[in-house]
Amino acid sequence: MSFVTALKCTQCGREYAPNEYISTCTVCDGVLNVTYDLGQLRMRLESTELERRLPSIWKYFELLPVMNLDTVVSLGEGGTFLHKCDGLARSTGIQEMYLKDETTNPTGAFIDRGTAVEVSVARERGFKSMCCGSTGNLAASLVAYAARAGLSSKVFIPQRVSVDVGKFYQILAYGADVEVVRDHEEAEARANREASHSCIVTPSSPHFLEGLKTTVYEVCEQLQWTGPDWIIVPMGNGGHLSMIWKGLNELNQVGLLENNKTRLVGVQAKGCAPIVEAFDSDADEIIPCTTVSSLSLDISVKKPSCGHMALKAIRESKGHAIAVHDKDTLKALGDLARQEGVFAEPSSATSIAALRALIESREISRTDSVVCVITGMGLKYPEIARTLVKGRAELENLLSQVEDRRFTTHLGKTKVHILHILTKGESYGYEIWKSLQEDHGIRLRIPSVYQHLVELKTSGLIIGTRSERTFDGRYRRYYGLSERGKWTLNQVKRLSD
Repeated sequence: MSFVTALKCTQCGREYAPNEYISTCTVCDGVLNVTYDLGQLRMRLESTELERRLPSIWKYFELLPVMNLDTVVSLGEGGTFLHKCDGLARSTGIQEMYLKDETTNPTGAFIDRGTAVEVSVARERGFKSMCCGSTGNLAASLVAYAARAGLSSKVFIPQRVSVDVGKFYQILAYGADVEVVRDHEEAEARANREASHSCIVTPSSPHFLEGLKTTVYEVCEQLQWTGPDWIIVPMGNGGHLSMIWKGLNELNQVGLLENNKTRLVGVQAKGCAPIVEAFDSDADEIIPCTTVSSLSLDISVKKPSCGHMALKAIRESKGHAIAVHDKDTLKALGDLARQEGVFAEPSSATSIAALRALIESREISRTDSVVCVITGMGLKYPEIARTLVKGRAELENLLSQVEDRRFTTHLGKTKVHILHILTKGESYGYEIWKSLQEDHGIRLRIPSVYQHLVELKTSGLIIGTRSERTFDGRYRRYYGLSERGKWTLNQVKRLSD
């Protein structure tokens, strides 16, 4: 039996029938929330009944938008550990500190909670395929759950953004149809064109969002049906934080949480913090960013689709929004691993960096109870291990043998010179041929230069940037250095030092 009553727009308030399968409001394009008959659930749900059920997001099925539990698609998501901290509690001075460790979800991130619900509802509604435009945890999770459900999946990956190599490996491993497109905007547009025959998943899809709130259901149950004083959450699109607030209010309304005293902290990275900037300026409108963090990729969202919801949740909870520096995130990442045995990706460690900053500013008292949400595992971002061994020459050298040479030793001198040429800006074949000859003393036939360019592009070290028609009617193709190409050049330099 489903207790869903409607889909309600978070901006204009328009309601839609519970069985409608739409991603956004047809009137204002706002994000939709699923509403429930909480009065009926208050008479039905009891903490003792929930405690008898096995750990999983599905133990809270009455508060999820599924009609039939027989069609549920699961890989064992949820039921993650609430880790009481000793080491970090001592170093921060907090008396009662916990980590909600989402790294143990099936694909290593909290996203699995939302994906499990989204794919289950899609399967229930008869969809045969799933699709998204993403480079991160969402894409990795979606293709895994689609594979589990026996559905086909397609992912559009923009080539002009940084891609975490661990997540890219996951996407490829699960057998998705992967198509490389120009940028994030094109990735989303191409995904939307699949809507006639595929379920399109975005970070603001209403059924996806519902799965995310189970994080806080578990936190409160693990704390004997009480809420902590603070929950600190990394923010990208803002969906996780806003759904944690929705979950807290639902628990309160169905009688499982006596009072909702919890205050929320939303964390973003310096350089890409549009929600924090709106909070600090007391604004209602969120101005998109033009830059991103090179470290905390998953929360570097220039235009957060659930930003207004996150802003509302922070204000209603009398909480805070804070942006943290990359150097503080790296320190927090190392402390988290060494003091608590949790290897997190950089975006996750921002919650620890934020806690330190808020203790220092006295926004959070050392006598408060605090839960930091650790959203994703560090193995998705293996190159971050370099920062943890900085200054240990023997370990850095070993990492170079294991990791760097895999990408750099196959590069011949000519290819390395081509990459160096492209560090000065985009260029085309003939111009690169001239520079190799005049500046580097390398003499090749022009067709050989084009062959090198094809191989570098296939390896992902360069990208095609544009093409133009010349006076004689031919097309001239320009190339630029990719993020991976820049990284590889740095490794070549380090190995040659």
